[in-house]
Amino acid sequence: MRWPSVLWLATVGGRADRTRIALTAVGAAAGVVALLAAATVAATGADDGPYTSQLLNEPGLHIGIVIALVLLCVPVLAFTGQCARIGAPGRDRRLAVFRLAGATPADVARVAATETGVAAALGSVLGLVVYMVGRVLLGAPVAATYTRSTEVAPDVFVVEEVTGRALRLPTDVLPPSWLIAVLVLAVPVAATLFALVALRRVVTTPFGVVRRQQVRPVQVVPAALFAVGTLGMAGFAALVQLTGLETAAEELIAVGFLVLLLCTVVGLVLGTAAISAQVGGFLARRTGRPALLVAGRRLVAAPFAASRSNSALLAVVLLAAAVQGFRSYTLLSQRRSGTEFYARALDAVDLALVVAGAVAAAGLLVGTLEGVLSRRRAAAVLTAAGVPRGVLARALLLEVLLPIVPATLLATVAGVLAARGVFGTTIREGVYAGPELVDVTVIDVPVPWGPLAVIAGGTTLAIAALTLLALPVLRRSADPGELRTA
Repeated sequence: MRWPSVLWLATVGGRADRTRIALTAVGAAAGVVALLAAATVAATGADDGPYTSQLLNEPGLHIGIVIALVLLCVPVLAFTGQCARIGAPGRDRRLAVFRLAGATPADVARVAATETGVAAALGSVLGLVVYMVGRVLLGAPVAATYTRSTEVAPDVFVVEEVTGRALRLPTDVLPPSWLIAVLVLAVPVAATLFALVALRRVVTTPFGVVRRQQVRPVQVVPAALFAVGTLGMAGFAALVQLTGLETAAEELIAVGFLVLLLCTVVGLVLGTAAISAQVGGFLARRTGRPALLVAGRRLVAAPFAASRSNSALLAVVLLAAAVQGFRSYTLLSQRRSGTEFYARALDAVDLALVVAGAVAAAGLLVGTLEGVLSRRRAAAVLTAAGVPRGVLARALLLEVLLPIVPATLLATVAGVLAARGVFGTTIREGVYAGPELVDVTVIDVPVPWGPLAVIAGGTTLAIAALTLLALPVLRRSADPGELRTA
C-alpha cells in the first residue's frame, strides 16, 4: 500500500474517529506548549528579565521550573494516550474492512500508526502557534515590585526590592531554532512510535481484531519495584552515607534518587493491575451483591484498564505528597529567616500539580467513557436480562474506585516517605548568646496529615464525581436496542 493511500485511509472515518483525532491533537498541543515553556525557562539567564515572579528572577531555581514543566507533560501525554482509544471498537471494524479489501497486517498497522502521528503533528503545529501568539499577547511589561540580587563580591550578594516595569513571563527569551524544531517534531514521532509498539501484539484479520496479550498481570515484579523504590527513598540520606556518595557530585545523587522514584512509580502503576485482579477475584468468589459481582468480574476480565487510566493520576498524587512533605520541612527550617519566598514558590508548585491533576483526571474520565462504550453490548445484555440500571451504575462506580483507593493511599505514603527520607525528620536549630553557640535544639518535622488527607480524600472524591459524569452515557449504552449494534 502506497503512502498517499495510507494517509488518506488514516484521516477518513466517522464521528468517533474525528473526535479521537481532535482530542489527540489537543493533548499533543498542550505537551508541545509545556516543552517549549521548559526550553524557554532553561534558556533564561541572569541578565534577562526582570520578571514579576521571583522564581524566574533566580537562575538557580530555573532547573526546578524546567523539571516541573517536563513532569507536567506526563499527565498530558497520558491523556493523549487515553484519547487515542476513543472509538476503538469502530476503528477495529474499519481495520478489518481494510483486510477484507486486500491490505496486509503491516499496511493496517501503518494506517493506525499514521492516524496517531498525523493527529499529533497537527497538535504540535497548533502548540507552536499558541506558544508564539502567547509570547506576543503576554509580552508587554507591567508595573511590579520584585527582588533583585546583585553580586558585589565573589559569592557575596546584596538583595534589594525594586519597583518598576517587569515581564510576567520570559517572553524576552527565545530558545534556539533547532531546539524548537526538535521539540515540535519529537511529539508526533514519539506518538507514532508508541502506536507501533502498542500494535505489536495486535493481529488484524478480515474477521476482526485479535489482541495477543497476557490478561493475568504479574504481581511479584511490581511489588518488588515499589518496595525497593519506596524503601530506598525513605532511607535515602542513610543510603547516601552508607555508599559514600555524600562527597559525590550533586548530579549523581539526583540521578540515584530519580531512579528510585522511577522504580516506585512503575511499580505503583503496574501494581494497579495486580490490585484490580486480586480485588476483583476476591469479590467475584465471595460476594452475593449484584453490583459487587459485576464490578469484580469486570476487574478480573480487564485488570490493565485501571492501570492505563490511573497511571498519570497516581504519579501526580505521589509528587503532591512529596511536595507537602518538603513544604513541612522547608517552612519549619526557614521560620527564623522568613518563609514568604518559599511559601510563594511552593504555592506555584501546588498550582502546577493541580493543573497536572486536572489533566490526569480528564484522561481518567476519557478512559472510563471509552470502557463504557466498548462494553455497551454487554450492558445491553444485562439490562435485557433484567438487571436494573442502578446496579450497573453502582458497578461502574465500584469498578473505578476499588483499584484506585488503595493505589492512592500507597502513592501518598510513598510520596511523604520520599520527602522525609531526603530531607530528614528533624531540624537542628542553634541558640546563640551573641556570636557564641550555647545550645542546639532538635525539632521534629511534623507529618502534614491535613494536606495528605486532602490529597488522598480529594483524589477519591474527584474520581467518584468524574465517574458520575459517565452515568448518562452508561444509561444510553445499556439500552436493549444496543443489541442490534455490530
